[in-house]
Amino acid sequence: MKIQNMFQKDIERDINGVIKVMQDDDRSLEQELSEYIITKELRRHFRTFFDNYTKAIDQPTDKIGVWISGFFGSGKSHFLKMLSYLISDKEVAGKPALEYFIEDDKITDPKVLADIRAAESVSTDVILFDIASKSRTSSAAARDVITMVFLRAFNEKLGYSYQYPRMADLERKLDADGKLQKFRDRVEELEGSSWDDAVAGIDLAQDSFVQALVEQGVMSEESARSWCDRVGEEYSISTEDFAKLVRKYIESKGNDHHVVFCVDEVGQYIGDDSKLMLNLQTVTEELGKECMGKACLLYTSDA
Repeated sequence: MKIQNMFQKDIERDINGVIKVMQDDDRSLEQELSEYIITKELRRHFRTFFDNYTKAIDQPTDKIGVWISGFFGSGKSHFLKMLSYLISDKEVAGKPALEYFIEDDKITDPKVLADIRAAESVSTDVILFDIASKSRTSSAAARDVITMVFLRAFNEKLGYSYQYPRMADLERKLDADGKLQKFRDRVEELEGSSWDDAVAGIDLAQDSFVQALVEQGVMSEESARSWCDRVGEEYSISTEDFAKLVRKYIESKGNDHHVVFCVDEVGQYIGDDSKLMLNLQTVTEELGKECMGKACLLYTSDA
């Protein structure tokens, strides 16, 4: 008998050396869930997290930030992804995420399992992203403020434009008025391309956007042309207004809806920039104040 035949799994299978939060193909997700090993320390972390998370479902609180720290390669990103899968009740390869934990006895504590089921039962948008991937630039000297990165991730999750916040604002308004899909269809018809391609090339597709905006009765031709000229210009939003935007969205989905931001590599993104650290703190505080436990923030950072 060959030694390799003694193992339960094929030892020559492809194994990701580094867990990437943005890697979400089915094969990778199934491998991450089925092969996740929960140590004694991780059991304690799962217990602590879900105990506090489920309390926030029923009891309003402004304590919504979770800091996941550890040395490089300690499994922070993997832990973050597991939490996001369990909270969102994600289905992978035909099975809910929790089933992978139950089948392999990863978690056997009845209290923890009950807390996870309670978390899954609540309508939740989980926004999982690597913070650097949503920044406009990788330059350490000119990184986006945290609020803007969160806004892009939030807009993308809702199906709006993430590269152009002004476009997302327009989409949000049209969506509320029940005109968004008709507007998108008209732009696609005029351009002969997909909506995403039209938005990406709006400089060349300006006439189509102007015509569609006028036909929808959203703007006059002059206003639509002016808006198109400014769509890619510098955009800013206060942290308070962003928090109110999230609260308004949560309220529109019903009183029991939650939003969870799972943000990887925050510590590396901030580095020693005290302004970014202050901005992160403000985002956490404002979302806590406005949403009172219905928005939750999970961050990872090197120790």
